[in-house]
Parts: sequence; structure tokens; C-alpha cells
Amino acid sequence: MTIWVRALFVVILAVAVSGCVLQSKLPLFGDAQAKRLLADYPNLVAYEKSGQDWVKSKEQFVISAKGPRYTATVDKTELVFRFVPIAGTWWVLQAVEADKPTSYVLVDAQASELLIYPITCKALEASGNFSKFVKFAGSDCFIKFGADYKALFTGLSEAPGETTTKLVSEP
Repeated sequence: MTIWVRALFVVILAVAVSGCVLQSKLPLFGDAQAKRLLADYPNLVAYEKSGQDWVKSKEQFVISAKGPRYTATVDKTELVFRFVPIAGTWWVLQAVEADKPTSYVLVDAQASELLIYPITCKALEASGNFSKFVKFAGSDCFIKFGADYKALFTGLSEAPGETTTKLVSEP
């Protein structure tokens, strides 16, 4: 299965390399916890937030499913990502790039669209609600070893902030 959505890849790649979003030293989730979320959303079209409007992404990129995970490659950089259910319509997207920390975003899987929410360190620290789960170091933030990450992601889904990207299943 191949899905053409450059915006999702850009969001994931930005998350993986930015260093100012929620990360962990090692991946928290493996294939056993992951689900093929994108299989339930045929004909995905990406939109990016521009002010108050949604703008359809003009560029596309190939994302391939391999079991319960997805992979994408650009400029010789391979990114492996998994969608893991949290509660209700909420999922966490885990993005792994070789020799880099693992990064996370939230996904709200609505009936015909996926809303993508970055988990920025600045917003996490400003909330004051996640210090028992997250270690803050300058502009970086890492999930603490042994932290209850199910409780962390459930709490984050209750106040996710603003969505930056959405993937719409269109006819």
C-alpha cells in the first residue's frame, strides 16, 4: 500500500529532526502496539494550516506500509513511523529516524479526516502539567525513563493545543 501525502511526511520529518518537540531516547512502541490507521482513510489529501484557513498541499510524497508501520524516505533519510491508539479517536504517531531520538505527535482520527497536533516542548513546559512525565532540557524535552506514557499521552489528548495539518479522505 502506498499513500501520497507529502504534508504528513513533512510534519513527521519536522518532528523527528526539530528537537523542540516531545521525544524519547528509544522508541516507546513496537509493532505489537501499532495499528495501520491510514488503511481506514482512502484517497487522503493533505491540508496545512495557513492563518485561519486550510490550504491544500500541492506537493506529494510516497509513504509505504510495512506491516503495522509506515516508512518514508527523502534525501537518503528513512523515517519509520507507527500509529498507536490512545483513547477514543486519539492516537500517538511515533517517528523514528536512525541514530536520533524518537519523536511524537498526536492524531485525532475523525470520521473522514486525521487532525495532526504537534507536541511542542514550549507548550508542555508552559502548561506545568507534565513535569512528572517529561524532563525539560533547554528547548528539548524527553519522556522520563519509567514514566507512565499511556497516562502522558491521554493527558495530552485532553488539551492538545492547535492542529497544524489535516489529512482528509476525499472521493
